[in-house]
Amino acid sequence: MKEKQFYFIIGLVLILAITIPYIYAAQTGGAEHIFGGFLMNTQDGNSYLAKMYQGWRGNWRFTLPYTADPGEGGYIFLFYLGLGHVARILNVPLLLVFHVTRILGAMCMLWALAHFYETLFPSPQRRKLAFAISALASGLGWLAIPFGAFASDFWVAETYPFLSAYSNP
Repeated sequence: MKEKQFYFIIGLVLILAITIPYIYAAQTGGAEHIFGGFLMNTQDGNSYLAKMYQGWRGNWRFTLPYTADPGEGGYIFLFYLGLGHVARILNVPLLLVFHVTRILGAMCMLWALAHFYETLFPSPQRRKLAFAISALASGLGWLAIPFGAFASDFWVAETYPFLSAYSNP
């Protein structure tokens, strides 16, 4: 199999794996449940939506909304504020912009991984192996499950490319 085809197939597997669970959750909530848009790390996810909402309202300065004196705000969290502006301009829901950005970010990450390994390894076999492991694998935390431990590679989204693509843009 050609190298580019291999990258495409692994990328497609990753994109499907990070997208299908969200579609399934959104479709199966029923009348009694409303899917909030996040399958893990819901506190952070909702804080990202709150930041995006400030951008949707036209703000470029982030303020703390739950204080007696929110102040004049500051130029932080510009990524999420900017996504809010995009949602307002395109007239689409914040959650849709979040997840489309998450998928586009995953695609950019895969492209960067492929180019990184193309410069690092002269052997196509090593490049393909490194790409597949980087894109789809996580840590060895699963080895701790029989002992009752819950390792960080199951809940710290930024530690591994797959989990990061699954939860964050």
